[in-house]
Amino acid sequence: MYITPYQKKQLTTIFILVLGIPLTLFAIYTGAQWFTSAGANTQPKDVILANLTTNSVVVTWTTSDEVIGSVIPVLNGTEGSPVIDKRGSGKRNTHYVEIKSLEPGTEYDFKIISGEDTYVDVGGTEFEFSTANISADIPTPTPVHGILADISDDDALIYILPKDKTTYPAATVPSSNGNWLVDLSSLRRIEDKSMYTVLESTDLVVIGVSSIGNAGVVEGQYGIIFDSSKKLTETLVSSGTQYDIYISEDTKLVATEDKEEEPTVVVDKENETPYVPPVVVEQEVEETFDKEYELKNDLIWTNLVSSEGVVPTQPDEYGTDSVMVTNLTDVGCSIIWFSQESQQGHVMSGTSISELSDKGRDERDGIASQGEYFLHSIEITQLQPETTYYFEIYSGEETYEYEGEITTFATQSSPPQFETIVGTLEVDDYKNALVVATFVDNDGIGSKGTSHPISTLVDSEGSWILTIGGARDSEGEYFDKSNDDKVNLSSKYFTNSSATEMTIGEATSEEIGISTSSSSDLAFSIIPSLSDYGVLVD
Repeated sequence: MYITPYQKKQLTTIFILVLGIPLTLFAIYTGAQWFTSAGANTQPKDVILANLTTNSVVVTWTTSDEVIGSVIPVLNGTEGSPVIDKRGSGKRNTHYVEIKSLEPGTEYDFKIISGEDTYVDVGGTEFEFSTANISADIPTPTPVHGILADISDDDALIYILPKDKTTYPAATVPSSNGNWLVDLSSLRRIEDKSMYTVLESTDLVVIGVSSIGNAGVVEGQYGIIFDSSKKLTETLVSSGTQYDIYISEDTKLVATEDKEEEPTVVVDKENETPYVPPVVVEQEVEETFDKEYELKNDLIWTNLVSSEGVVPTQPDEYGTDSVMVTNLTDVGCSIIWFSQESQQGHVMSGTSISELSDKGRDERDGIASQGEYFLHSIEITQLQPETTYYFEIYSGEETYEYEGEITTFATQSSPPQFETIVGTLEVDDYKNALVVATFVDNDGIGSKGTSHPISTLVDSEGSWILTIGGARDSEGEYFDKSNDDKVNLSSKYFTNSSATEMTIGEATSEEIGISTSSSSDLAFSIIPSLSDYGVLVD
């Protein structure tokens, strides 16, 4: 059959329409599906609050897609700086963000940045949490550890909590080879945020998470599922169980995406005049509290006799001569110095002298507030292992460089042993006091030489806790200590700096306390435990 050129042209047009329209519709449908799923795959799932303390909290969640996650804390409507994942800014399915430098007993809101999207509320109620109030209780470290068996990177979460779901979980992230360590003394009750003590008979749940809603779970009594070295006796995997049933609803949040809200306008139909509801200002109501007191037996013994020492008005050594680097690890360090006057301070750091873009704040500063101190202790976090960094110190209106290079250590294959030294320091101005410790080989066993220094600030009660397991030797390995090795403890306080030496066996004993003879003449002393703490009982 002969087909004319005109008919060929018509057939070609029909052929293009028959194929082109379905293909175009398919492309439009696929594009719509892609854009719709993009937001859904970044939506945070299983948002859980963990490790709640007086000045910090951990926010964890999972996402379908591997995305970069961060959290923006908000105090009284003022947004703080974004806080990135503890493991760095890489893309992951699991997300672990620790917010520090918070104020005790304070309510905060927060936003989650997941990929390119922002999430702000739980079904219309903003993400929020309240920090715990300061108490006189001192936690007893209860470290446990184990291995998450089926992971090959650092994209996983570990939770531990009582089976009755009465506390915020204690949480951590395992290393790339699956090793993890959790301190159970970080557990706090949901009801009143008080500290929770784990007993041998306490039923616990250990959860390993690597994806949305899917985890491995180990259950049992604390004294059974952990051996004498506090290692988990059963194999923990990261899949196989719907884990959210083990978490209290009070610690779980459901994220919805941030959307711009339009102002509500009510129209008076009779006059057709828009009416905007007036702003109602809530009146402050003075709260009254009923106080209850209880008798406690195991108290830290301190010298209650006031001294006649005069509070110093200026440190004896300050500026560049007082700069000290402590707590150096594979991912962070602390920068310490004294200033001539009480003033604000921070540190800018970076891998190039010409690009110092990362800001480190004082450990005592809040998100929206910055304090003034003579003694400055700046915590630098989220550094890269085996990397050289440069620092510039800003102290009041002065700026000075720290001479020398700081190189982070290599990441170790397993977490350090959890050990602490606890003590008190009696001074008139706790805000400007700090304790530094170094370890010295004394028996030729384990690590040789002297460790890098570690430090901790003194709290408002004069108490301090040093976590000593992570101290490094000159090669960057964990300092392998024995009970006969020595620990050198020194105080940093204006003109009154003192030092003492004792064995690690003495320093880590439950029978030991550290005190001072007076405020004006600091000295360390061992205080034995008393049978009745001076309390007379009929």
